[in-house]
Amino acid sequence: MRKTFLFFFILSTTILFSQKNDSLLSYSFEEAYKLQEKEKKPIVVFFHTNWCKFCFAMKKNTFTNKEIIKLLNEKFYFISFNAESKKPININGQTFINKSGIHQITEILASKKGTISYPSTIILSPKNTIDEQIDSFLSVKEIKKILQTYLFNLKQYNH
Repeated sequence: MRKTFLFFFILSTTILFSQKNDSLLSYSFEEAYKLQEKEKKPIVVFFHTNWCKFCFAMKKNTFTNKEIIKLLNEKFYFISFNAESKKPININGQTFINKSGIHQITEILASKKGTISYPSTIILSPKNTIDEQIDSFLSVKEIKKILQTYLFNLKQYNH
């Protein structure tokens, strides 16, 4: 009886641990910026809305892929952000809010030529400058290539 209990306990712990490793770690803006104080990594921000079917498809397909999860968890800080969020964001003493239905942080980071498209995927450098702005649906293959190329170029630039 004890052995059976111990076996199931170990099995359930292993299953829970493996599930955590298979999950995409997603941070708030505040958390990502705090983590950068300890370890500088690029930040990937995924801007989405509740009504965007392509956003939903990326959440369901692209960001559930094990290779993408591993790449994002190991090499980046990932932020999934609802562009219409009402929650204020405080970074370095500055507060960003939703003024007109679209959050200020979305307007700052995802705007291209005065327009915001959804989904938008932004890569911020470890120095928090905008390095990439992609305003379309990204398949697993597309985002993998973008992230790997970005990391390769970052490594080349820093050496």
